[in-house]
Amino acid sequence: MPEGNFNLHGNAISQISEKMGIPAKYLRELSAGDAWQKQLCATILNEHSGWTERTRVLIRAVGMEVRGVLSDSYRRLNSVDILTAFIREAGGQGAVVSDAYMNDTKVWCETILPTPIEIPTRKNGTVIIFAGARFSTSDYGNGSVDMRSFLLNGACLNGMVRESVMRQVHLGGRLPDSLSLSQKTYELDTQTTVSAVSDLTKGLYSKDTIMQKAIEIQGASEIDVDFDKELKNLVQKGALLKNEGHEVEKLLMNNNPDDGVTGGATLWKLTQGITAFAREQQPERCRELHEISGQLMNRVKVN
Repeated sequence: MPEGNFNLHGNAISQISEKMGIPAKYLRELSAGDAWQKQLCATILNEHSGWTERTRVLIRAVGMEVRGVLSDSYRRLNSVDILTAFIREAGGQGAVVSDAYMNDTKVWCETILPTPIEIPTRKNGTVIIFAGARFSTSDYGNGSVDMRSFLLNGACLNGMVRESVMRQVHLGGRLPDSLSLSQKTYELDTQTTVSAVSDLTKGLYSKDTIMQKAIEIQGASEIDVDFDKELKNLVQKGALLKNEGHEVEKLLMNNNPDDGVTGGATLWKLTQGITAFAREQQPERCRELHEISGQLMNRVKVN
């Protein structure tokens, strides 16, 4: 660890807060505030540090900025190799990269088959989608290695992701202080993950998987919902902010086919209202809304 004064990224502050039992939102606000707030933040951290049980941690820094304060058993995988395996396998299935985004602590990549699929529904007309897969990972504890089915509405480019097929958390057993692993061990761990990602990507592009997603869309179009009740419930659960709920409601009421929102008041239309709203949001929030929309599809029972 080099000598010097390090800055703390918001992600690292949240992780420190969790380890020390301090409300993360409060600490992040202090750290980004005026001079007196930053001093209070430092005082709180120092005071808690003096009384918190001592544990060994892994510090991940870029330059002089700490971006992650993690368990010492955090799996040090090579994200470049894993992401490359995902893109290579998707390309082998005939898919192309449709979008990607990287911030300070996380990376996402969406891939789709370039041939549209037409899905007739009884209450929401013919839905045109591009089927694909999304990969995401973080080297700083801001999410695990994750892969999901990705659906892109061809009429409006609304995106949606379904349940994770690789809920692989970066943690193993806690290591004793006397043990250090070789670089070779870390490389082998990465190779195992690369192999799993390749296999799962191939599965997400299988005909059976794509057919199942088409059937789910038809099923969601058969489920009638009360938009007002559904949106209030999402706000109460914290999935949507109050103003977000209002904006989604406006899109649903406008019933504009260009937003992918048309036909009866169904579960499918609700998901498209959320993803239509997501198009204008920041990249991180956009992808969170894709997941929220996809979770609603879990109500569809496919035989």
